[in-house]
Amino acid sequence: MRVLLIDPPGIEGLAVGRVLGSFGINKADQAWPPYDLQIFAGYCRKNGHEYKIIDANNLNISSDELKDNIKEFNPNWVVYLTCFQTFELDVGVARLAKEVNPSINTACISLSIFSVEDPEGFMRRHPYLDFIIWGEPEIPLMRLINGEMPEVIKGLYYRKDSNIFFTGEAERLRNLDELGIPVHKDMPFHIYRCPLAKRRPLTIVNCSRGCINWCIHCQAGAFQKPLRYRSLESVMEEIREIKTLGIKEIKFYDCSLPTNREFTMNLCEKMIEEGFDFTWHCNARADRIDREILRLMKKAGCHTISIGCESADPLILKNMRKNETPEEIEYAVRLVKESGMRVLMYLTFGLPGETEETMERTFDFVRRMKPDYVTFGIVVPAPGTPFYRELKEKGYLVQKELHWQDPTALPSFNYPHLSGDRILQFTREAYKRYYLSPEYILRRLFSIRTFDEFAASFSNALAIIKRYVLGARH
Repeated sequence: MRVLLIDPPGIEGLAVGRVLGSFGINKADQAWPPYDLQIFAGYCRKNGHEYKIIDANNLNISSDELKDNIKEFNPNWVVYLTCFQTFELDVGVARLAKEVNPSINTACISLSIFSVEDPEGFMRRHPYLDFIIWGEPEIPLMRLINGEMPEVIKGLYYRKDSNIFFTGEAERLRNLDELGIPVHKDMPFHIYRCPLAKRRPLTIVNCSRGCINWCIHCQAGAFQKPLRYRSLESVMEEIREIKTLGIKEIKFYDCSLPTNREFTMNLCEKMIEEGFDFTWHCNARADRIDREILRLMKKAGCHTISIGCESADPLILKNMRKNETPEEIEYAVRLVKESGMRVLMYLTFGLPGETEETMERTFDFVRRMKPDYVTFGIVVPAPGTPFYRELKEKGYLVQKELHWQDPTALPSFNYPHLSGDRILQFTREAYKRYYLSPEYILRRLFSIRTFDEFAASFSNALAIIKRYVLGARH
């Protein structure tokens, strides 16, 4: 079989991060490869199918160009990556495929597919989409491609004789190694970049799926449990392949790489032993790092760790089921800085219990911590999460176009004591107060060591000004 894997175009020329169940327009000057499709390409390779990946999202490929690509490859299957935010827009890929050849099978995948509301109604409105893979997509989709009948495969919405059928939720994959090794060859590495990266070319590696926690707004915790890791041998095989392609920087795209301490220690030791010259960065829960593991991570090439803080208010952290305290987060940030590595702090405004005072307290907390980078996001009520259900039950949701449900845009909810307008205003002010302060600018300038770092800092400064000083509200 010939399988064409597509990351669809973004929103009004802006790339969308659909990677591994995420969503939202890129916050800064970043472009990450569509790793879900690379995983499935590896699975196609393992099953003997021909495949091709088209990153229409980051390459800003037009519909006409995409249609030409479909014609040229002449696939049996067109599979596209999606997310609930762009679900209505992304189905245009299926339409293009059917216009090229009505016999092409079309399917969409996402690790956050459970946030899509009324999938049956959606398929009735869009007859050019043949399958929605409902749950973890790889096994059900491969069984289809291998020729099995849909009615015997769990995890599908599909059409037959003008009717829509549902076979239930897909079973969670127990052994991630079954999928083979994600494909990196022939990806357009020259376009991939990240504000945290020290070098280019860059790619993503993912060692695990899921999270040990279940924050009330998070799709990974809600939809990707239980937490599973690939074997060390599988990850090392992928990294060795990456090395042959001239990649210099890795973004480990795990919810928290060091959650499995033994795996992370062994991974670092192996990277040191084999003499890899990668620079890399990752996410980590505050309660899963200590001096020993930080020392080993740095020796293996890690230069930046991103820590989820969300809020400095203990009650908000409790309400969101963070299972961490401000004191633990502060301690972890200090450990990373003491280790000589950089730190990014993720902040999320608008969680239950948020007030003017808690937002200001959180900003003061961050300013005191002096992280190298910080993101001030606005919580998005993704359908299927406890946060969404609570807002809906209390009548706090407001109507808003799905494709502008975004962590950088006007929230789709109002609290009685705190409006979405005010949350957005505070968030934009926070970006300007932090990144455009003379103290921060001087600190960043003195920390730059290479031209690549200078170029990245400059382009991201422009992106912040464009987005948060001059940007639209939506």
